[in-house]
Amino acid sequence: MPLGIDFTQIFLHLLNVVILFVGLYLILYKPVLSFMQAREDHYKEMDEKAKKTLAEAEEKNAEYVKKLKDVDNEIAQQRKKASFDLGVMRSNAEADARNAASKIIEDAKRDAENQRKAIIDSAKKDITEMVEDATRKVVLSGNTSEAYDMFLDNAERSGN
Repeated sequence: MPLGIDFTQIFLHLLNVVILFVGLYLILYKPVLSFMQAREDHYKEMDEKAKKTLAEAEEKNAEYVKKLKDVDNEIAQQRKKASFDLGVMRSNAEADARNAASKIIEDAKRDAENQRKAIIDSAKKDITEMVEDATRKVVLSGNTSEAYDMFLDNAERSGN
């Protein structure tokens, strides 16, 4: 062996290094590689689930927004209907009030007419009594011109 180099020792060391690398490859590299691949797959799966969940959430959000708009429209329609119904009720109440007021006025006019007739009848009765009194006085007193003047005075007083 020239220069003190033992090729068998070198060959054996090389063989040990190759066996070490093959052993490490089989024992460590493959499991670590498969573990990393599994971890990467797991994170991809989680990412896909998150994207799917996010898409579903956005879909539901859009659906809820649409439902809210529909509810708002329905509320607006119900408000319009209620406002219309209120207007109808108000106009009906006004018409009823007008009818009641007309009836009250008619009743008041009828009562006033009846009172007027009663007053006229009473006045006629009073005038008739005054004429009778005046006639009795004239007949009993004998002085006709004086009785006539008295009659006219009484008639004037009762007329005012």
